Amino acid sequence: MKVSRVSDWSLVIVFNFMWATQVPVIRLIGNRLGEVAVAFVPMLISTIIFLPILGLENKKRKVSFRWRWNDIKDFIIPGLIGIFLMQYLYTVGSRMTLAANAGIITLTIPVIVTIFASVFLNEKLNIVRILSFALAIIGVLLTSTSDISGSDFKQGEYFAGNLVFFMACACCGFYNAWCKKLIGKNYTELEILVYSSIIGSIAAIPLLIWMEPFSITGFINSGKDALLGILELSVIVYGVSMLLYFYVLHRMDVTQAILGNYLLPFFIALLGVWLLKESVTTMMLVGGFIILASTLMVSVYEKTIMEFFYRDKIKEPIKNK
Repeated sequence: MKVSRVSDWSLVIVFNFMWATQVPVIRLIGNRLGEVAVAFVPMLISTIIFLPILGLENKKRKVSFRWRWNDIKDFIIPGLIGIFLMQYLYTVGSRMTLAANAGIITLTIPVIVTIFASVFLNEKLNIVRILSFALAIIGVLLTSTSDISGSDFKQGEYFAGNLVFFMACACCGFYNAWCKKLIGKNYTELEILVYSSIIGSIAAIPLLIWMEPFSITGFINSGKDALLGILELSVIVYGVSMLLYFYVLHRMDVTQAILGNYLLPFFIALLGVWLLKESVTTMMLVGGFIILASTLMVSVYEKTIMEFFYRDKIKEPIKNK
């Protein structure tokens, strides 16, 4: 059992690292493609790639596509809110506020997920999860000192952008919690990924036609770095990482799994050192270690720590007997 929990903790680290690649990859792409294209083209490509893989999975399981109305209605809300609206608001909000502000606002996602999880899934906070959240926030503060010093929440010109970006984070939190409900309805990881992406892709097509007309020729001529970046976003960020996240949710509460989001600033900073030749600091390394420890507490040792805190209460009924 402990081996399984360590395996899940390792997967939490892996898919959060995959999510963290989104920021430096988008920065490497630069302005070679429009922001709407960067937001939605990878999602469309990801859907095209993983749809036939779902077909192979269904063939192996000897089942047909679950695409009747009773199934479609389960994915309309997460597809529109958690895929389409989140990506659109993320793109618009990023343009309207400072990158440092966006980095800090992103830290609200685990808290938002916890709120939605308590409403949708009746998940409860316990002393271990509260301590883990507190420890993770300390680690994030150490990791994100440059973002904190560079942020500006006083200027009115960034208020709208901050609000839009926060709404994007709220959509993300909603989607993460809702996917746990879909797992409870016995949808497979591939079904959740593909069906919600289909809904999001259909909603995105009008933007790529009217708001920012997509040109295949311009896309092909955008350069090798841009094409490889789009492919990485399509396969790794929007595909494999989400499959791993859904896989972990089979055995972990969404509140436990999403705590790994606090690793994002640390991983983004490390990727910046590797890809963008940025500098690494001791504070960043210490903060990353603290965040790793907080995720280990809640994903592997939660039961052990809970037993330690409540050992006296557990023993008392035994004595009374």
